[in-house]
Amino acid sequence: QSSKCCIFCIMAPVDKPKHKGKALVAGACAGIFEISCTYPTEYVKTSMQLSTRNVSALTIMKETMAASGPSGFYRGLPSMVYFAGPKAAIRFFSFEFISGILSKGESGDPYGLGRAKGFVAGLGAGTMEAIFVTTPQETIKVRLINDAFRTDGPPKYRSFYHGVRTIVGEHGIGGIYKGMFPTIVKVSTAQATRFGIFQLMPQTMRDTPVKAACSGAFAGGVSVLLFQGIDVIKSRMQGLDASKYRSSLHCATEILQKEGIFAFYKGVGPRLTRVCLEVGITMSMYGEIVKALNKVWKTDP
Repeated sequence: QSSKCCIFCIMAPVDKPKHKGKALVAGACAGIFEISCTYPTEYVKTSMQLSTRNVSALTIMKETMAASGPSGFYRGLPSMVYFAGPKAAIRFFSFEFISGILSKGESGDPYGLGRAKGFVAGLGAGTMEAIFVTTPQETIKVRLINDAFRTDGPPKYRSFYHGVRTIVGEHGIGGIYKGMFPTIVKVSTAQATRFGIFQLMPQTMRDTPVKAACSGAFAGGVSVLLFQGIDVIKSRMQGLDASKYRSSLHCATEILQKEGIFAFYKGVGPRLTRVCLEVGITMSMYGEIVKALNKVWKTDP
């Protein structure tokens, strides 16, 4: 097998989908399934990051149960579900598209990137994902969660749709694009790390759905430990108190001076759990969904 084809084997245990529409559908299905399973950990993580107190995941869980019951852990879920399909679709489609560009020509590696192609393609895929989907999705999610913990009155947003209408009505379309720079940095570096590490793993470690899930979980865990601080800054920049920060750098400085270096790792436990599950599920399910699509969706000439 030529080096040109090797780059497309990183989605093991299935070959690269030959039809771009399959990448979109498979990515969307995997994304929606994953977030529906793992959202409570995302809720706890975001709540911890928004709090200026030194609170634990257990404290957040107890407070949420007391205030809203089990359904409280799903506040903000619609913003994730509605965007999960498009987000994963753009991520995998962009990755496949960029991988193809980086593997053109007789050599299969016209830019001499070698095994770094996975990192570069992941960086591009993450950037597209952040610009078109993740930034508005995260802004809406963070504000809905932040709103649930208001101490100056009852929650401002009655539902997902009411929250979106209110945010856009008060701040314009730019209101759902708060924290765009840290979001792009976070998502692009995370996807570069995840796709890149996943590709670097031996084929034998990702040639079944279970192995692919474990390899994806490991890659996701590494990305969390490396870039958790960016995620904390992003959450603060998108929260209800975002106006007190002049920029991402100012936000980072304020956190460091007032809360200390460990504040950049707020919510790392829940996020580590969530991301390991997320990447494990999507990496393994993506391949299996493509296999199923190949049986019912014939695109070969």
